[in-house]
Amino acid sequence: MKWFKTVPLFFFLALAGCATIGNRNEGGGYLYVTNEGSNTLVVIETQQYRTVKTLPVGEMPGGVAITRDGRRLYIANFTNTVTVVDTTANQVVNTIEVGTGASGLVLTPDERYLYVTNRTSHTVSVVDAALGRVIKTIPVGLGPSWIDVTPDGRFIYLSNGSSSEVAIIETAENTLVQKIKVGEMPSGLGISPNGLTVWVADYPHGVTIIDTASRRITRTVAVDSFPAGLAFSPDGRFAYVTNVSTDNISVIDTGSYQVVRSIPVGKTPVEIKISRDGRYAYVLNEGSSDLSVVALPSGHLIQTVKVGLRPSGLAVR
Repeated sequence: MKWFKTVPLFFFLALAGCATIGNRNEGGGYLYVTNEGSNTLVVIETQQYRTVKTLPVGEMPGGVAITRDGRRLYIANFTNTVTVVDTTANQVVNTIEVGTGASGLVLTPDERYLYVTNRTSHTVSVVDAALGRVIKTIPVGLGPSWIDVTPDGRFIYLSNGSSSEVAIIETAENTLVQKIKVGEMPSGLGISPNGLTVWVADYPHGVTIIDTASRRITRTVAVDSFPAGLAFSPDGRFAYVTNVSTDNISVIDTGSYQVVRSIPVGKTPVEIKISRDGRYAYVLNEGSSDLSVVALPSGHLIQTVKVGLRPSGLAVR
């Protein structure tokens, strides 16, 4: 997901092929990459990491959400829309108007609702997925960006990058129930698979951990410079954090809260997703306009795939 879009790319930079048979992901599947600089969605198959389709979408596309069956893809466009893609035909089937600065989005576990962060209008749009329209707009704080939902679907957590907060929405009434002060500039945010903790990547070099029961900060883990994207292994044993300024991933053991590995990737890594089987990490590198495919747990880089200009959002099918 593209994050601090109001900050020029050169600020990040200042801070900051073809597959072989042996590198194939035998499980198969697809990767969906949004490119902010070219207003496109790139579809990549994971047998040989070939681009099979490039679709024009909205202006400055960022965050991506995909249904469990993989048949619908939602893309937040920074202008003020969400693009809906039918992945079986690889065609745009709908465009939904939301707030301005649409950046991140998440589907509820029952996939009835889509929550979209609007960075410049400082709101979250609640979209009825079946109707394809906004049913409520919630003011949440300054510069909302990353967003996630608890496994039971009761609460939405999101990072307000410009007001140094994590905001919490209760989904039953779609009301803002709390804000928690965190680091200087929170960005990547993820809820652990067991729903017990929320992890927030905080500029300049920390990850803040919030207990979901008490809604209190329990600890902070130091990582490298300018943490951004964040993802968990499917079993929740590890958290993976991209570091924009040092071009690597910090791997955190969620039991000991220790960084156990640092994995180099491309330039200015901003987003990361883990395959459902936990065997691969997929990392979007904004500065080098490519995607790194990393084997887990070894951390071996097995593939670098060129995508569009300034890749921003990523989904795995």
